[in-house]
Amino acid sequence: MKLENGKYLGNNSRTFHMDGLIVNKTTYNEKVFEGWHFHENNHLSFILEGGNREERKNGDKSVIPGSIMLYHSGEWHRNSHTQHPSQNINIEIEDSFLTHYEAGFINGPHNELNTFQTHASLTAIRIYHDCLVADQHSLLSVHQQILTLLQTAGQSLHPDRQLLAGRAGKVAELLHDRWNENISLHDLSLITQLHPVTVSRHFSAYFKCSLGEYMRKIRVQKALAMIRQTEMSLTGIAYQCGFFDQSHFIRAFREQTGFLPKEFRKL
Repeated sequence: MKLENGKYLGNNSRTFHMDGLIVNKTTYNEKVFEGWHFHENNHLSFILEGGNREERKNGDKSVIPGSIMLYHSGEWHRNSHTQHPSQNINIEIEDSFLTHYEAGFINGPHNELNTFQTHASLTAIRIYHDCLVADQHSLLSVHQQILTLLQTAGQSLHPDRQLLAGRAGKVAELLHDRWNENISLHDLSLITQLHPVTVSRHFSAYFKCSLGEYMRKIRVQKALAMIRQTEMSLTGIAYQCGFFDQSHFIRAFREQTGFLPKEFRKL
């Protein structure tokens, strides 16, 4: 089955169509078609709530809240054991957008890359927030974020070509495995065997942010599912995700997603 522009197996509750991009929220309240299908355009799906079991030609995996999936145009897949309700934020990118900006998706295992997952999850939420705001700056902001994400995806697929001399994957793995610890440049120096000053300079060039900012991004990403899937207080989530206090957590969450945590919980 082929799904045309903006079409998904669930019900679209909000749809924004802007200059080659289609952004919507899709809800699954009952069982839908579970056979093989593909989408006309490249798109990203952020799992806001629920989840399912997804199968592709190279294997299958559980898709859980807080994760994001990349689907290439024409890529066959099928979903089963969908939880009800489930909600996804979808960002669909038409060929006209890619042609206009001379951009594209690089084929590769994006869904397994920590760096891409972190940037893409937070970017998808910020884009949806900008669509809801819909002011005179929204379109420019959304386009800029998509192009930055495409650049990040391309770099993530070729860590051996980066300034960290093939060690970027090890750095990302360490940061995600020990996300609730205070990682230092000395720690990264030990695993890269590079001077801390060199690590600091090259880290920003590869990850497009400082070490401190990237750690905040990881912690906000960890908080996404907790906010939506648990009744834990925001204060409890803040401490569990390594923030000093609730106000620090709220500032970081809003900076990375555009939403206040309580707004995201009600989304």
